[in-house]
Amino acid sequence: MKNTFAIILLFVFGTVFSQDDCKDYKETYIPKNLKDAIEYLNCEWPESNKTEFKNKEESDAVTELHFGAGMGIRNGWDLWKGKNQISRFFKSKGISHPDDMSTIILTSFHRRLNNKPIGLDSQITYYKSYWETAKKEFEKKQQNQTELSKKEFDDYKLNDSVKIEFKINRQGKNVWAYRVQKYPDLNEKPNCYIKGTVIDKKKKKRKRGKYVLTILITDICGNEEAIFNGEESGLKVNQEYDFSLMSFKISKS
Repeated sequence: MKNTFAIILLFVFGTVFSQDDCKDYKETYIPKNLKDAIEYLNCEWPESNKTEFKNKEESDAVTELHFGAGMGIRNGWDLWKGKNQISRFFKSKGISHPDDMSTIILTSFHRRLNNKPIGLDSQITYYKSYWETAKKEFEKKQQNQTELSKKEFDDYKLNDSVKIEFKINRQGKNVWAYRVQKYPDLNEKPNCYIKGTVIDKKKKKRKRGKYVLTILITDICGNEEAIFNGEESGLKVNQEYDFSLMSFKISKS
């Protein structure tokens, strides 16, 4: 990984300065904080490319480099590991995702080139607000899914005949079964409804998948067994299995 950042800069900008151009930086140098990162980029980037970057609209300039120099920053500076000084610098300010770190670095560099205030506090506030909102939306969605699963759970009775949505793939003599995902709904279309009978209902002590039906399998679309979750003995007719109402699309048949 030590040459990743230099290689990506070479790919994006066409050249990398020689050692004489950046006397203070070793090949494997990783900046310690935002100020250091800006100084490093200012040293490493050719003047023509800094001018091109500077003259673009901020959002366009930063977005265009997300998978170029941005990826070089995230990978070459070990932001994914999150253990070095620059990672700790951002984490101390409430920024933990490497994508956010690299975007703040490039945004700040663009503003510095244009003699604009970096506005680090406002950048940090933006990302904190984004993740807080995303967390609340996720929790609300999860709560709605849990409530729906409870309603479904309460509606099922012992000895109910049910069908479970699956996708079946035949490979030679083997039959592979893949569940149709319930959440998030990917609009997958089943080509097999595995049928069975509810023989038990369980409430698990966990946030996700707490409402579970124990189902005795009676039919696997004409097959006696199917490989499921990589296990050859994954599903067999006349065997009982637990199915979470948060994970499987189950309906009465």
